[in-house]
Amino acid sequence: MPKTHHKTKGADLAAALDRTASDEREAGAISATADAIARFYGFERMRISPMESAASWALLARADLSDARQPVFCKMREGEEMVLCPSAALGMVRAYFSHHMQDLPHPLKIMTEAETYTVVPKKAVGRSGKKVSADMSAGDDAPYAARREWALAMMGEDSLVAEAEIIQIIWKTCAELGLTYDMAELRINVTGCQQCRAPFRSALGAYLRARASRLCAISRRDLKSRPARVLSCTDERCRGIAEAAPQTLDFLCEKCKKRLRTLLEFLDEARVPYFLDARMFGESAWLGEVIFMVVARQPSPDGDDERSGASDTGSGAPAVIAEGGRMSRAAHALGGRELPVVAGTVFLDAVAEELSRRSRGVTVSTDVFFIQLGELAKRKSLEILEALREAGVDVKESLGRDSIKIQFKIAERVGARYALVLGQKEALDTTIIVRETGSGIQETIPQDKLIDFLMKKIKK
Repeated sequence: MPKTHHKTKGADLAAALDRTASDEREAGAISATADAIARFYGFERMRISPMESAASWALLARADLSDARQPVFCKMREGEEMVLCPSAALGMVRAYFSHHMQDLPHPLKIMTEAETYTVVPKKAVGRSGKKVSADMSAGDDAPYAARREWALAMMGEDSLVAEAEIIQIIWKTCAELGLTYDMAELRINVTGCQQCRAPFRSALGAYLRARASRLCAISRRDLKSRPARVLSCTDERCRGIAEAAPQTLDFLCEKCKKRLRTLLEFLDEARVPYFLDARMFGESAWLGEVIFMVVARQPSPDGDDERSGASDTGSGAPAVIAEGGRMSRAAHALGGRELPVVAGTVFLDAVAEELSRRSRGVTVSTDVFFIQLGELAKRKSLEILEALREAGVDVKESLGRDSIKIQFKIAERVGARYALVLGQKEALDTTIIVRETGSGIQETIPQDKLIDFLMKKIKK
């Protein structure tokens, strides 16, 4: 398992833990918003394993779908080689076959949340344009990037309604969070099926090889194995060459053209604005056919946001908030059978960072925050929390914390109107303290009267 080599003083560690807790709450608020919208469309939550068998990754590698994102390998005590979850979307596809979900009614709509890990070169540039920390290492001091992902997938649906519905959910999630059209844009491209992909790759390879001497070092390397990556290079010389490069749209078969038209008609009907970006091929080789990204708009020199993705002229790539597309080839590699799969992934850290950059932070507010002090109180907490949940009371907690001071600070941060305080004394005599966080006024009431008392308070 990865270990931290970075040494910190006590105060630095406390500050880091506080930032981590804050990041987790913000990511939780973003995923909760996405959950609510996805559930309306019939998606259900599932858990995926934080680790995958290395054999699964080998199956993707043999199908030429392992891409440039390398997973973090680790060896178990028994000698089995595993990888830390490299992708929430891939985790759902693997779980589909492992748990025999093909026996369930289809199309199957599922969503999940996971922390994913991929190895990155030292001083690598991250998805949002910032350098990735190399303080953490896996195995032989290989730095890795960790990020939180919320993903959803529709399995067993071959029509373009799958792409349209997943795009709709992700776009509405962004809008609900405050990332409106002037802050983010949806980019779509078609990579085509096997029939139309081959002539495109051939034409693109010939075009780029004729200009290889003018490409940057990274693009010359990509030209050998994945020439389509050159089209999204941010180097100024490569961007100029990419402008006149062959486009997949010119090589699409009739079936792929019809599928693209159908998807765009869906989006037009749903009033979801989009931008066709022929240079976009995404990060994931396992995404294909129709692919999409939601990216943050780049601010222009005068301070206003750019209105068109085509006008990105900054030296760094725009922050990617979400991505998705067909994963049928990956499903075939992992399960050995044909399965139509469309997936979309929201990068929670990227969304939180973009909201923070625009000073819009995610609003994390609640009516009630539960505070406990002492082992007996902690044991009694779950029963009280479950009663509050069944009564429909919006309540947050931090049962892992022991400091009452820190718990009160968290209650203030999430904007709780009332704090419920359960200490050793209250746990013994079956009472609980209800405190108004704003005024500090508090009352001690019997636990069996808590629900009625809170309902009256909250409705005021």
